[in-house]
Amino acid sequence: MQGWLLAIWRFFYFVYYTLVSIVALMFHFLSGMNKQQAGIKVRRKWLNRIPGALGIEIVKEGEPSHQPTLYVSNHISYVDPICVLMHTDANVVAKAEVKRWPLVGFGAHLVGTLFVKREEKTSRHETALAIRAALENKVSILVFPEGTTTAGPGTLPFKPRSFLAAHLAGVPVQPIAILYDSPLVAFIGKDTFLPHFFRMFRMKRLTGRIAFGPLLYGEDTAAQSEEWINQKLVSYHPSIPLNVHQ
Repeated sequence: MQGWLLAIWRFFYFVYYTLVSIVALMFHFLSGMNKQQAGIKVRRKWLNRIPGALGIEIVKEGEPSHQPTLYVSNHISYVDPICVLMHTDANVVAKAEVKRWPLVGFGAHLVGTLFVKREEKTSRHETALAIRAALENKVSILVFPEGTTTAGPGTLPFKPRSFLAAHLAGVPVQPIAILYDSPLVAFIGKDTFLPHFFRMFRMKRLTGRIAFGPLLYGEDTAAQSEEWINQKLVSYHPSIPLNVHQ
């Protein structure tokens, strides 16, 4: 019972502070602040409050890039972007369904999230162009190139469009490996947001690791990133066979 009460408190705090952040963002827009700068400012304040309130404790390994970069990561849950953005600034590429999530989708849209309909070739192409344009304008991008979430321990094949965009924009790719200590974090299959949120955040702490890899350049960064991430994931659990491209 105590765990459910904790989850309920966290949910209402999440809603409350997200609403406060949206109002602050709208105020910055009305005052004439640049959209990108306003998004970064409000997102940083949100990230200073929300991870701690939700009990997220992630051990960091390596250092994020300090230049415009395409960050690429394995994808387990909707908390993955939070864990990455706790350490660096970037606009996120997310599936179009997230835009329809109450409050979350609207807030994500305001801070510059790029939404892609992965099943539509035209949407994927337009998103790749938007990624390249953002990178050329010195805005870092975070993408999950598997195109969906998985429970691991290995990754699905990485889709190449965003890597090509980074190459054409002349910016590096930095692979990121994320692993959580509890299987409850994985948002997979027929999971829906609210039941999963309450199930996950009834835990006292959500712990895990995030590792920032080397900066990669060239035309084959998709394969290099996928290999680095899989090697890092299996190093955390060497006793578990790595089922790459499950």
